[in-house]
Amino acid sequence: MKIKKAVIPVGGLGTRFLPYTKVIPKEMLPIWDIPIIQFIIEEAINSGIDSILFVTSKEKYSIEDYFDRNFYLEYFLNKNKDKEKLDILNKIPQNFKIYSVRQKEARGLGDAILHAEDFISDDYFAVFLPDDLIFSKKPVIKQMIEVLEKYRKPVLGVERVPWKMVDAYGIIKPRMIAKRIFEIEDIVEKPKKNKAFSNLGVVGRYILPGNIFSYIKKTKPGVKGEIQITDSLRILMKEQGILAYEFEGIRCDTGNKYDYLLAILTYANMKKDLKNKIKKDIKKIFKIKI
Repeated sequence: MKIKKAVIPVGGLGTRFLPYTKVIPKEMLPIWDIPIIQFIIEEAINSGIDSILFVTSKEKYSIEDYFDRNFYLEYFLNKNKDKEKLDILNKIPQNFKIYSVRQKEARGLGDAILHAEDFISDDYFAVFLPDDLIFSKKPVIKQMIEVLEKYRKPVLGVERVPWKMVDAYGIIKPRMIAKRIFEIEDIVEKPKKNKAFSNLGVVGRYILPGNIFSYIKKTKPGVKGEIQITDSLRILMKEQGILAYEFEGIRCDTGNKYDYLLAILTYANMKKDLKNKIKKDIKKIFKIKI
């Protein structure tokens, strides 16, 4: 079973990164020398996906522009025989189709996914939340597609999170059916520690069926008027069943400033030309007294 389409919600305001995000989308923040969104697109392409829908807002046009060609810039670099810079440009993924739809009002993840209804037919599709950057040998969505192919059920990516942080995640009640694979018996959004089923938290990777939209439409808005995808998934779980897959990889949360900094350091630590230099310079920094 092949997954050819993906949905990436990028309509958020990125207020945790103000003032930078007043004019620049949070998804364009660099992890060393590559914007966050490029890592997400590369994961999608390397998983066999060739059509991607951005659920966006009017401030986010630069995301689409980034994956478009800049002929004047290419002409300038060619004219100056700057092969190094041209090679950098050529590393930006081009081999996929870009689509976009605007989410005029931020009304939750469920509402963002609902905007993809006309883009998706009855087939399964992937959802990437770009705040979750995952470094892995095999793309996480590809790992999840393999689970889908075997069990023919929707799949959510999960990770064991610290117990003190379960109130920041959708937490599942798991029943193990194979190594790293669980049947979800229940799911609750951001429970208190003493009410949590487990510490297996849902993170930003989903493989959902085309009929998810009918379940989202059945979901009533919450207190803030937002439609939570967790509520829709509970309905889907009861009627069709959902699996959770504890993926292999290192997840970095880029949704806040501190964890974003850790993501940069994690990526730098994986690059041979930076690893030792970073370690040495960090030791120097910690010796500085102000």
